[in-house]
This record gives sequence, structure tokens and C-alpha cells, in this order.
Amino acid sequence: MSPLLAADLSYTWAQALGDLSQIAAIATLTGFFLFAIVVDLVLPKHRRGGAVAMTAVTGFAFALGTAAYRWVYGQGGAPAYHGFATGDNFALFFEILFATLGILTVALSHSYLRKRGLLESEFHILIMAAVIGMMVLGSATSLVTVFLGLELLSIALYIACGFVRTESRSQEAAAKYLLVGGFASAFVLYGMALIYGGAGTTVIPEIAKRLDATSSGNPLIILGIVLMGVGFAFKVSAAPFHMWTPDVYQGAPLPVTAFMSVGTKAAAFAMIVRVFSGGLPHLAPEWQALLAFVAATSMVVGNLMAIAQTSLKRLLAYSGVAQAGYILIGVIAGGQSGLSAVLYYLFVYMFMNFGAFAVITLLAGPEGDRDRFSDLEGLARRNPVMAVLMSIFMLSLAGFPPSVGFFGKLFLFTAGVSAGYTWLVVLAVVMSVVSVFYYVRVLIPVWSPSDRTDRVPASISSQGVLWLSGLASVALGVYPTTVLLLGQLGANPISGP
Repeated sequence: MSPLLAADLSYTWAQALGDLSQIAAIATLTGFFLFAIVVDLVLPKHRRGGAVAMTAVTGFAFALGTAAYRWVYGQGGAPAYHGFATGDNFALFFEILFATLGILTVALSHSYLRKRGLLESEFHILIMAAVIGMMVLGSATSLVTVFLGLELLSIALYIACGFVRTESRSQEAAAKYLLVGGFASAFVLYGMALIYGGAGTTVIPEIAKRLDATSSGNPLIILGIVLMGVGFAFKVSAAPFHMWTPDVYQGAPLPVTAFMSVGTKAAAFAMIVRVFSGGLPHLAPEWQALLAFVAATSMVVGNLMAIAQTSLKRLLAYSGVAQAGYILIGVIAGGQSGLSAVLYYLFVYMFMNFGAFAVITLLAGPEGDRDRFSDLEGLARRNPVMAVLMSIFMLSLAGFPPSVGFFGKLFLFTAGVSAGYTWLVVLAVVMSVVSVFYYVRVLIPVWSPSDRTDRVPASISSQGVLWLSGLASVALGVYPTTVLLLGQLGANPISGP
């Protein structure tokens, strides 16, 4: 072999290994995902569920450990695959978040699926596929990679929403999510095509270099921003593009609803920050105006509609719409303070919102989900620990001090005022006061006297989910600077050569 060819091959292998190391967590989880499929194919039917569940948890744990290791030792940040992906701190932050969410989802759904008589192995494989898509969104530095991650995530969730094939509500949820999600994806794709037409590249850091403030006069670019903004708002469940959210949340199986309420929101915000803050910083006034309208509408519609709900699923769905409005304030504010507040809130939102859904999940019976207010009656007597934890989750979502929800909103609102969006913060504060009504309303049947004596059992894994979510909701409020510091380190969405 000639020295020149040897050097070229050596460089190629070195580059390939370097690129692979930047997406180490995604590659690790993908390996376990493929192994889980093989396990599901070769093992006897009665052993598949537990084996795939253990494989999924192990895969998420390895991905979490890989991302944490690279974060601690500062091994991320370089562009990979010709600028289509990266392993910077922004990507690592979301990889840690999504891997943690995956572990919580598998632990919560294990007993639920057996109770409902559903196929467990396929469910966990779908959750792994969705998490891989979320991680791809977090690490994407090209519009092409963004769309690939978005579709991988969406397709897995379309199937998961219709997982209960014997229930018409579940099938209806899957159909609605598929149709609306397809429209949203089309908006995003057309918007990306227009941005590509105006910039001549799909690599996000290169778009930031080629489009300056004068590009605001280009109708191609403005239309691209509008179309992407509309598609992103669909994905993040923001008003007025939230119509699918209550119906899909109510019809989907409870573990899927819990997973979607946190995962799709966090992945969509990772996508928004990468594309808008990272790729279009010189056109901030244009997309900030669009997102400010969406944020204001989301806070008003989400909080007012939640008041009228009698289903806990639908109430938390509208709550999620309002929460998207709060988080958008940090995105609009931008800068390190705004984006670190966004990352902090997304991380703590995982625990308080997933914990609330976990309590509702444990109320489910073999006949189906129980998500009415009456299903919470006497919970303090039937399971005192669960009642206390539900109170923590609701008060955190409402923003009572010293909960994580209070500090999360404080950081977001402070960043908004500093950026000059005082009117939006005032509206957010007013709507937060309104939200106290329906969050506290959930707790009335929990602590009201009741003659019900039936216990609410919880498996060891489900108890672990509840305790972890509850402790995190308290501890990260008492020591909020811990995650906020990590958010500050990961608050740079621009990664490029």
C-alpha cells in the first residue's frame, strides 16, 4: 500500500471515529434498540416483555452515562458528518434529559402494560425509537438532520398513540396525530426549503453566516420563517396550533401521554432554539414577533381552557399549552440568561409533569384509564404518599415557592423583562395566577373526606418513578442553581467550524 493511500485511509478512519464520538449517546442507544428488536424476535412470548424492558432501561442508562461522561470531561462540541450533527453541550444536555425520560417511561409503563394486557416489548421498542429521534433533534446542526429526527420521533409516536388497538379512542388519537402531524411536518419542510433557497445551504451555522439583517427584505426568507414557526408551534403544542393536543392526550395510553407531554415539548424546543437562535440570529426581530404572538395566545388559551376541563388528561394537556407559552418567553429573550432558563425549565418540567401523569397512570385499571376528578377522591386515605406527591407536582406546576416551577418561571420572566418583553411577562404572571385555580382544584378531591377504602397499589418501579420525581421537584427548587448552571453551560445552540 502506498504511503499516500495509507495516510488517506488513516485520516478517514480517524475522522469516522471522531464523528461517531460526537454522537456516542445516540449510537449507543441505537445499538441497544437493534438488540431489543432481536430479543423480541428470538425469545418466547412470555419472556419478551421483561427482557425488552431491561434492555431498554440498560440502553437508556448507557446513553445517559455516555452523555454525562462526555459532558464532565468536555469531549463534545466539534461538528460531525460534514456539519450535519454535533456533540456540543447543548446536545449533551438534551441527551441526558431524554435518556432520563426514557428510564422513567419504561419504569412507569411496565406494570401498566401488564395490567392492561398490552404487548410490552413492542411498546418499549417504540419508546426507544422516539427517544433516538429526540436525541437526533438535539444534536442536529443541519435542516436535513432536523427533519430526519423530527420524522423518526413522530412516526414512533403515531404508532404508540394507537397502541390500544381494541379502543376506538386510542385509534382516533393516532389518526388525529398522524393527520395533524403530517401537516405540521409539511409546513416545517416547506419552510426549510425556502430557507435553503435563500441561504444556499442547510447547515445551520452556515445559514447564520450567510443571512444577515438585510435578509429581512427577502420575502423567501420571511415566508420560510413563518412556515417553520407554524410547524414548530404545532409540534410544541402552542396555541393557536394546539387543536390536536387535548384529543390525542386523552385517547393515547397514559404512559404515552406522559412521555409525549415532556419529550415532544423538549425535543421541539431543542429544534426551535437550534434553528431560530442558532441559524437565524440576525433575523431575530422577525421570528421573535411570531413567537411572541404564539406565546401570548398559548398562555391565554391554555389557562382559560384548562379551567373548564373535567378530565385530568385534558386538563394537563391545556396546562402543557400554557407551559409552552411560558417557555417561549425564554426563547424570545435569547442570550445566555434566556436560553439557560429554557433548559432549566425543560429539565424540571420533566419531573413535575411526568410525576403528575404517573399518579394518574397508577389509578388505571384493567378496563382502561381513570382520569376523572372523581377517580382522585379519597386518595389521601387510599395512598397518603401518593397524595402528598400529587400535591407537590400540582403546586410545582402552579409555581408556588419554593418549588421548581416557581424558580423556573422566575428565571424565564426575569430574562423576558431584561430583553424588553415586559408586556409578555405581565401577561404570563396574570395567567399564572389564573392557573392556580385549576391546579388547586385537582387537589380538592385528593384531600376531601371520602368513604372509599380501596387501595391504590404501585409496583416497585412505579414507586421509584414517583419518589424520584417528587424528590427532584423539591430538591431542584431548594437548590435551583445546580441545573441552572448546567443550563448556562449548554445554552449555546451555535456549533460549527
